[in-house]
Amino acid sequence: MNNSKSKILWIVGLGLMLLGAGLSYFSQHETDRQVRISSNPWVGFTPFIYAQEKGWLEKTPFRFTWVVDLSENARLYERGFTQGFTATQYELLHFKDYSHFRPIFLIDRSAGADVIMSNRKLTQLRKSKETINVYLEMGSMNEDFFKAFVTENKLTELQFKLSDTSQKEVTQLSPQGAPVIVISYAPYSTELTKKGFEVVSSTAELQSFFVIDALFVDERAVSASAKEIKQLKIIFDKALDALHSRPQEYYEVVHGYLEGQTYDEFMATTKQVEWLNQGDISRYRQLLDSQQVITDRLIQ
Repeated sequence: MNNSKSKILWIVGLGLMLLGAGLSYFSQHETDRQVRISSNPWVGFTPFIYAQEKGWLEKTPFRFTWVVDLSENARLYERGFTQGFTATQYELLHFKDYSHFRPIFLIDRSAGADVIMSNRKLTQLRKSKETINVYLEMGSMNEDFFKAFVTENKLTELQFKLSDTSQKEVTQLSPQGAPVIVISYAPYSTELTKKGFEVVSSTAELQSFFVIDALFVDERAVSASAKEIKQLKIIFDKALDALHSRPQEYYEVVHGYLEGQTYDEFMATTKQVEWLNQGDISRYRQLLDSQQVITDRLIQ
């Protein structure tokens, strides 16, 4: 009797161990196959927010991590927390090693949503004799944007002091006092406008600077998730269709990520990007190729 009971207990114990091992393997397998992507509340990336809030991503391997600083994309990837990110080509080019990254699909071209703001007019900045403090996110397109602005406006003779500043910190700046320049973008630039800063230049004006936003993913993750990548593009397009057809409902879903933007303010920023998810993208592919961004994985 005791032997029978011992055998039963042994069998039950072994079964529980095997079940536990199986669950552990399954859980690990599910974790391993996730493709984690960092993103921020830039207007062009809000379709991902909408899709996430609607639950459309739950049956896909894609999980989004929401950040503020553009430079956080590199830090998260280098620490092994993510396999992809949404950003401009300039964020990619600032990576120490971006050889494994590929743009998977293009999202938008900034056509005024990225701005250079100041508490002085451009004519006043040109005449400035004192050092101008510049607040921007180092290691991001902000640097490239500022350089293009200085070059096109022939401001190279002015003295600038650059400070690495997050967008959260930027919105706390005051327009009072010495001349400053702030590099920002929607939705954060909305708060700066309310404080009294003025736009002195934007991506709608600069002729030598093109900003393309895309989903970038480590090609090793892409190879393992080719079908899912195409499905994510379909989900993105579906979410963008919701913006166009049901803008008020769309706003209600995503507004918690928009740093206090009103419906009208948000809709205004949607007019400051050119959506690239549909249509001929050959021009933009050529532009990326010219910047040594490999585009062999692009889908439409």
